[in-house]
Amino acid sequence: MFSVGQAVYHKPSKRSGTVLECDGDRVFIVQANGAEADFPARELTAAASPDRKPSGYTMVARTLTMADVTDEHRKVLAIIAPLALQAVVALYERRNAGKFSALDVARKLNFIAEVTAVPYRTMQEFSDRPGELRLMMGKGLADSQRRSG
Repeated sequence: MFSVGQAVYHKPSKRSGTVLECDGDRVFIVQANGAEADFPARELTAAASPDRKPSGYTMVARTLTMADVTDEHRKVLAIIAPLALQAVVALYERRNAGKFSALDVARKLNFIAEVTAVPYRTMQEFSDRPGELRLMMGKGLADSQRRSG
């Protein structure tokens, strides 16, 4: 069985999260976007690391470099909602003495992950669900702007 706080993955729905509670064969999880879900334990597998801890969003410890960047990274960057990207650009240019457009793909993704509290792996996981990704990023951006403003 699974333990509270353990990272799990539900392959049929491509959802992952952190275990909140186990009740018989049902496992209740919290996803990276804060939504809670429950699944039969037999449909879940242990994941390498949690997408989200109950106390808030967490960043993947590793920072992307240009050596890491593949076409998949470029595709994920391209699907980010225009309004979210505009807010990220404005925040970057307000905080830094430079243009966001001058950054390479890795630095753009790293900054987006930092200010939206959505790690690249989560962006990639939700790339087929842009609406959910936009909501996660919007919440992270709002929180980030509250902290800096």
